[in-house]
Amino acid sequence: MKKIFYLILIFIMVAFCLTLISLADGGLFTQLYRDIYEPNQLAMIVFDDMMEKIIFQIDYEGDAEDFAWVIPVPGYPKLFPVEDDIFYELHKLTQPPPPSSFGCGWGADVQTPGLGDEGVHVWEENQVGIYHTTTLSATDPNSLVEWLNYNGYAFPAEGQEILDYYVQQSWFFVAMKIQHEETINNSENYTGAIQPIGIMFFSDEMIYPLKISALSVPTWGTEVLIYAFSDERVTFPEAAEEYNAIITPDQLKEYPILQGLIDETFVLTKLRKNFSAEEMDEDLILLPVPKYIALGNIIDLNSPVGQFVLIIGIFVFVLKTKKRNA
Repeated sequence: MKKIFYLILIFIMVAFCLTLISLADGGLFTQLYRDIYEPNQLAMIVFDDMMEKIIFQIDYEGDAEDFAWVIPVPGYPKLFPVEDDIFYELHKLTQPPPPSSFGCGWGADVQTPGLGDEGVHVWEENQVGIYHTTTLSATDPNSLVEWLNYNGYAFPAEGQEILDYYVQQSWFFVAMKIQHEETINNSENYTGAIQPIGIMFFSDEMIYPLKISALSVPTWGTEVLIYAFSDERVTFPEAAEEYNAIITPDQLKEYPILQGLIDETFVLTKLRKNFSAEEMDEDLILLPVPKYIALGNIIDLNSPVGQFVLIIGIFVFVLKTKKRNA
C-alpha cells in the first residue's frame, strides 16, 4: 500500500506542475496590437520536410540611407516579398478564445555568380519589395567585413567573430538595403516596423538566426516574437508560450495573406522572449515540446472537467497498480 500511496502522491505533484504550466501558456494581451508594434523582431516560421520559410519584420527608426540588414541562413536562400498585414493577420488568428468553463521546394535557379572580393562570393542581386538584396557566401570573415563596409553596410569590426562562426558553417548571407524610390509615402525616414520579407531555404533544423542580432541589441534588450508553423508544438529555452493550436487551411479563409502561404495542416505555436546581448550567443533552435508539458494544454486542470478527468485518471491508475500487485 505504501508503494501505491507514493505513486499517487507523485502523480498529484506532476498534475500540480502541469497546472502551473497551463497558467503560463495563456494569451497575454495588455494593450491593443501589442503583437504588431512592440516586439523588436517579428518572425513567422513555416517548417515542413526540411524546408524552412522565415518571414521577418523588424523595428527601425532613421534615414533610409542608413538602413542595412544582414541575415545569415544555413541553405541557399530564395527571397520573396510579403504584404505588410501578415503580422496583423497572425495577431488576430492567435487571439485567445472567449472564456469557458470547458474547456515546398523550388528549383535551384542560382544566377551566374557575380564578381566579389577575394574570399567573398556574390551569388545574385535582386529587388524584393522595398529592399535591394544581395546573396553572399564567404570563406574569410575579414574579407566579408571589408565587402560589407565597402558596399555601405557599416558592419562593426567586433562582429567579425560572429561572421566567422557562420563562415565556418558554410552559411549564406542575405544583405539588404532600402531602395529610396520605394520608401513609404515618399518619405526618406522610417519609424516603427518596416515591410516584412520572406526567405526560403533547406535546413535540418527549425532555426531562427539570432546570434548576429547581438551586434545591434540595445542595453535594455530585444524582444523576439515568433509564430511557428510545424508538425508539432515547439519551443526554445525560456520562451513564453502565448498560443498553440492546430491550424487547417479552411480556418484561414478570413486571412488571405496567410492562406497564400499555408496550404496544409500545421500546429501553430506563438513564442515570445526578451533577449539581452549576452543571451544571443547562439541561434535559436525550435524543438518539439516534451509530451509531459504538452499534456498541460490538452487537459485544463483549472476547470471542473479537467479536475474530473484527473480524478478518474488517478482512480484508473490505482486500480491498474493493484491488479499488477495482486
